[in-house]
Amino acid sequence: MRIRAPLPVDAEAVLAVHRAAFGRDGEAQLVAALAAAGRNVFERLAEAEAAVVAHVLFSPVRIAEGDDGLALGLAPMAVMPAWQRRGIGSALIETALRELAATPCRAVVVLGDPAYYGRFGFAPASSAGLHDTYGGGDAFMALALRAGGLDGYRGRVDYAPEFDQLPE
Repeated sequence: MRIRAPLPVDAEAVLAVHRAAFGRDGEAQLVAALAAAGRNVFERLAEAEAAVVAHVLFSPVRIAEGDDGLALGLAPMAVMPAWQRRGIGSALIETALRELAATPCRAVVVLGDPAYYGRFGFAPASSAGLHDTYGGGDAFMALALRAGGLDGYRGRVDYAPEFDQLPE
């Protein structure tokens, strides 16, 4: 398996990963819309056996207080069903977070399974004074990519407007 940044030639394969993983077109449409709007600021994919088998995208978020443009939202993340439960998603997220830590990005938020994302250091965002617009509670989590990475951020976190089109 190899993890790398996507190339333009990978676009359809990336969308196919999201369609297969989620069993619907919503997340693939979200990825395409974020890319069209230029909000796919950081992405990584995993390839195995010469095929794209996983993808993760990070896009800008807006924070009510202290927003400096240096926090990103992790979503969506998908692994082809035949490749799930092999550690590919974990390796993809670990690599992406490690690479993001070397950029000016200070923090990442995610709305997802606390047991899964907790393994990467995510903790309830409420402990940092943050909440999401979706009412995610403890499933809305945050991760500081460096010491003090969440300092000064408070209040509601809004994902890119393209997320509003995602079916529930």
